[in-house]
Amino acid sequence: MNARSDRDQDASPPRLIQLEGGVNFRDIGGYRAAHRTVRWGKVFRTGVLCYFTAADHKAVDQLNIRAICDLRRAEERHREPTQWTHGSAEGLSWEDGVSMPTIRAISATRPATGAGMRDSMVELYRALPTWMGPRIRGFFDCITTGRVPVVVHCAAGKDRTGIAIAVLLAALGVDRDTIIEDYLLTNAVGNFERFIEARKDSHLGLADAHQPLLTMSQDMREALFRADPDYLDAALAQIDLEYGDMENYLASCLSLDDRTIAQVRDILLE
Repeated sequence: MNARSDRDQDASPPRLIQLEGGVNFRDIGGYRAAHRTVRWGKVFRTGVLCYFTAADHKAVDQLNIRAICDLRRAEERHREPTQWTHGSAEGLSWEDGVSMPTIRAISATRPATGAGMRDSMVELYRALPTWMGPRIRGFFDCITTGRVPVVVHCAAGKDRTGIAIAVLLAALGVDRDTIIEDYLLTNAVGNFERFIEARKDSHLGLADAHQPLLTMSQDMREALFRADPDYLDAALAQIDLEYGDMENYLASCLSLDDRTIAQVRDILLE
């Protein structure tokens, strides 16, 4: 799979924004949503934003970003603070709460194997939709208050960002197969191991003093870095299990009414 969905028209902008110090930075425009299409240049998804070069800053400044929704935990934000030179972008973040799911804690209860890490990732994805409720609601609020274009990101732009974007695309009426397709693009454009290897001092994700990421076994790293459709399916299935369906999740967990969803669609759909 290349960096552009086969659903994109030939004249469409590039989905992947090529950056020297960025990872997995891409536009979610161009996807079909019933009889409409997601607008280009309105919502961007990505990973950590603290390693941009001067050329990167020049490139992203041209996107006219109004807000940056940082889905990471407080300690991640402290360890790798966002570097964004364009002054008009508002940075948004949220409290972690008392029941914060982390892959570090979950994987500590599993065998240190690829299968153990994969099981841990499935469990993490099941826990994230409810915990992320305030974060995803804030992301939607950003859109409805006109703070677009907006960047939404976590560490790798895969897990928390993947769920937030999946919820947004579902709210826009994008079909499940396309949502999964967008999630899986990470495997084509996000070489996290190479990105982290080049920044060994950054301590990205699990690479801390207690469990250095790059010293994990190869099968564990593969399970951790992979965008596996079973991971996102686990999150979406958990939404159905806890809330009945996506519509009730939007209403119950995110407190979004039909009028607000219609407003999001008007802003983001052609």
